[in-house]
Order: sequence, then structure tokens, then C-alpha cells
Amino acid sequence: MSVVLNITKTLLNNKLAACITLLHEVRSFYYWETTLKDHTELQLLIKTQKFLKDAVFTTIKKLHPYKVPELLVLPIIDGEPSYLSWIRSTLL
Repeated sequence: MSVVLNITKTLLNNKLAACITLLHEVRSFYYWETTLKDHTELQLLIKTQKFLKDAVFTTIKKLHPYKVPELLVLPIIDGEPSYLSWIRSTLL
């Protein structure tokens, strides 16, 4: 949990994310180096803007213990205008 909190605080303190939601105990199944893995993990939903993606990814890779952390970008096709405006105003 301390790694997750460190990533969360670092992204927020550096204005790389406006909001981060922590989802507890997601269960992931995947193959790693020919071995089937079954891990309980924590998942972060990081709300940011596209222009900050590289900085967010670089920060997470420095702080995350996995060799290949799951880093995905999901497009926002619409949202409540006031919330989207708040995100823009919160970031760099």
C-alpha cells in the first residue's frame, strides 16, 4: 500500500493528476515469463490530461516495483462540463 500512496501523493503534489481513485483488491490473472500469475492488486484511476501522459508514466515507472506496470490511457468522450473544467484548472 505504501508504494500506491507514494505514487498517488507524488502525482498529486506535482500537479500531474487532478484526482486519483484507489480501487482495493482487484484480482489480476496473467502470464509472466511462462507462469500463470494470480495476484490481488490495487488499481488507480488517475484523472489527468493527455499532454501529461509521458510525465505520469515516467513517474509511475520510477516508483512502481513491477518491471512492466499496467499503464493504459482511456479516452474521455464526454463528461460533466464543470468537472472537466475543474480537472483542467487543477493541472499544470
